[in-house]
Amino acid sequence: MTTRKTDIVIVGVGAAGAILAAELAKAGANVIGIERGPRLTNEDFAGRDELRYFERLDLRPDPITQPITWRPNDKARAVPMKQVDYGNQAGGGTVHYGALSWRMHETDFKPRSTTIARYGEKAIPEDSALIDWPVDWAEIEPFYDQAEYDLGISGQAGNVKGQKLAGGNPFEGSRSRKYPLPPLQKGQADELFETAAQKLGYHPFPSPRAILSHDYKGRIACSNCGFCQAFGCPFGSKSSTLVNKLPEADATGRFSLITNAMVYRVDTDNSGKATGVSYYGPDGSENTIEADVVILTTYIYDNVRLLMLSKTERHPDGLANSSGLLGRGYMAHIGARTFVAYDKRYVNVFMGPSNQKHSLDDFNADNFDHSGLDFIRGAQISVSCAALDAGPIGATQAITPPPGMHNWGAAYRDFLSQYFARYAAVIAQTENLPYLDQRIDLDPNVKDKYGLPAPRVTYDWRRPNEIARIHFMQKKLQEIGAAMGADKVWESPLGQGSPGGHHQGGTRMGSNPKDSVVNKYGQTWDIPNLFVIGSSTFPSMGSGFNPTLTIQALAYLSADAIANKYLKNPGRLI
Repeated sequence: MTTRKTDIVIVGVGAAGAILAAELAKAGANVIGIERGPRLTNEDFAGRDELRYFERLDLRPDPITQPITWRPNDKARAVPMKQVDYGNQAGGGTVHYGALSWRMHETDFKPRSTTIARYGEKAIPEDSALIDWPVDWAEIEPFYDQAEYDLGISGQAGNVKGQKLAGGNPFEGSRSRKYPLPPLQKGQADELFETAAQKLGYHPFPSPRAILSHDYKGRIACSNCGFCQAFGCPFGSKSSTLVNKLPEADATGRFSLITNAMVYRVDTDNSGKATGVSYYGPDGSENTIEADVVILTTYIYDNVRLLMLSKTERHPDGLANSSGLLGRGYMAHIGARTFVAYDKRYVNVFMGPSNQKHSLDDFNADNFDHSGLDFIRGAQISVSCAALDAGPIGATQAITPPPGMHNWGAAYRDFLSQYFARYAAVIAQTENLPYLDQRIDLDPNVKDKYGLPAPRVTYDWRRPNEIARIHFMQKKLQEIGAAMGADKVWESPLGQGSPGGHHQGGTRMGSNPKDSVVNKYGQTWDIPNLFVIGSSTFPSMGSGFNPTLTIQALAYLSADAIANKYLKNPGRLI
């Protein structure tokens, strides 16, 4: 057993943790990061092996040794999820993600008050726990800007200092300046989607990505190889924190990283103050890091599980749980898909980054009038491949065949052979409202390889508001698909209530300790030197957008507050 001392310990060094490590070390603090997986290099990704990375989930947690279970309700027995898509190495999910880098809308940070102002309080489902965020656009926008320029984001601005710009998203909030890099190159799917959407009166634009369209800060531009989602980039063109922020942290000389280690407890003293963390080393040994500040930046499951596992006599329901809301308010994006296929035209959706190539924001958040509809909030709509990976293995796993055809046998084989290069998917990534009975707790029956209880999710998206919204979006997808001029247009069936992508909630942020676990800086209300930062702090999904850039903007905001406020005067920031 070893014991080390430091100023700050960060558990999980991914999208948020690497940013905090770099920024706090640059501010003069000594920082130790602990990562469950290895620290890889660009050379480790040279194989571009679809079977290894997409099908066998090499860069993601093993669902057998690191299980997460799911049940639709309290009466059902939980079963292990077949896969979970967060990271399992330094850099976290930013190593293998599709690199979509969306800002939320200005009004997304005030979803409750803006909904009431426009439609009345009865528009919000009675069982929903929808609240406003404690941070607003004016406060977070500078940190969105910092993230985009620091990390390297490509995109087309639609609103700079209140001036609308052609070709960008007309619904985005006013930004300080344009993206640091222009958008990535258009493909055939983008052209087809753009033309159809414009014909229908909508406003398509290129999706922003943490992928370099030109050389930037010593890294080379994307080659459009197509191996993005599920893969690490062998060229460093994907703006993962593995290639931008971790080297910054290293350069300070005040950062060290422990890899292949599993934190199993946040340690506290008799006063309730966090004193550090305990972890299993690569050899299975039990070790301790003593620290003045503890920051949890793992994915939502381990953030919640760690706080629950760290319960004491002083905190019998888990750390930071005086509100009783730890684990509650779980959310995930809900997907809908329509396929289009062309008998004679090639689309080659596998070329370039695979997901959300071009998008439209007309039906996202509250960008359209919901009067007379049976739901609030919306979805981002885009053109994409069938699943997360656009290669042949991904296509065979995810393309739902047209009605009347099985997804096996000679007819399906011939269908894939003819249309693999001639299809695209039009998808809606729909928002899920927070409900407190949708939650994470500890599974009493399933344990991981360390003998720790697995996180258990109780969740079923099929609520009246969510069902009405997704049916509305399915009609929009059919409309766009028909306008794309395809020879075949068909709808994919909906899922059976299990979580979709981009899991959020469980340590929600708020304006007071009665309705939240942390404040806007991620500081827990109950333990001032314990911070939780990441999508687990989201009190709502905000919109149909991917959460990574918002996670990163919040990490910069929190790093600024810790460096310039907390370390100079330890205690409550609010």
